[in-house]
Formats: sequence, structure tokens, C-alpha cells
Amino acid sequence: MKIHSKFRTLYLIRINMFYIIFDFFCLSSFFNSFRTEDFIVGLGSIIFLALSIFFHIDKLRSVTEIIVLEKGLQKISLASQKTEFIPFSFMVNIRTERIQGSYSDAGQITTGYFESTILLENGEELLISPDQYDNYKEIVVAIRDKI
Repeated sequence: MKIHSKFRTLYLIRINMFYIIFDFFCLSSFFNSFRTEDFIVGLGSIIFLALSIFFHIDKLRSVTEIIVLEKGLQKISLASQKTEFIPFSFMVNIRTERIQGSYSDAGQITTGYFESTILLENGEELLISPDQYDNYKEIVVAIRDKI
């Protein structure tokens, strides 16, 4: 039995869209600075572009694919393809928490959702959220059956 996590399309769009828009704004400011000969704006936009790319790569490094295997979990980083195996014997517990919904003046927008945190023996935590994975329930049920 092998269960591969399936990323939600909206999750991937959400984590990338801010950086793409901000990078476009920085590049636009950089090229417009040549017209006005304002070199400080050009230099500032290059610095902000470099910082944006750095933080974007850092954010992508935290996005992981999860594969539930017979003996444990395999975590694969999206950016670096670094693989880490976590045996089920190394997992202490799965904690499920309810995330409250959003409210506005008109009333409740969403009812909220549940997300699960896997507690490991060394004190680390691995978050599994339905915001990230389409098959969240399938992953959590498979892990609970093994622990």
C-alpha cells in the first residue's frame, strides 16, 4: 500500500502568486528607473527582487510531498527533492486540531477545518493540512492505522 499526497492546485497557486506579482513589480520599477534616470529606485528594486527570490525559494523548500509506505512516511521536499524517511515507530501521536472559520460583518464565511500534527520522538512536528493536500483524510487515516 502506497499513498501519495496530492497537492491542492489552489495551494500551489497561492504560495507562488504573491512572489510572481511582487517580482513583476520589482522588474517593472527597475526598467522604469532607466527612463527617469533614478538609479536609487533601480538599485532598490534589484535588492527587493533578490530578497523576493530568496524568500520564495525558502517557502518552496518547506513544501513537501508525503508518501505513506508500509513501514513509515517518506517526505520529499518540492524544491530540493531531498528525501527523508520517518518510520512509524518514531511517531508518538497524531494530534488533530480544529481551525476556526472566518467571520465578517455579514456572518460566518467558512465553518473551519481540521488539521493534523504528527508528533515525533525527537520533539519535531509534521503538519498535515487539508489546505495543502487534496487527499488529506486518506493520508491521516492510513497513518492512524499504522501507529
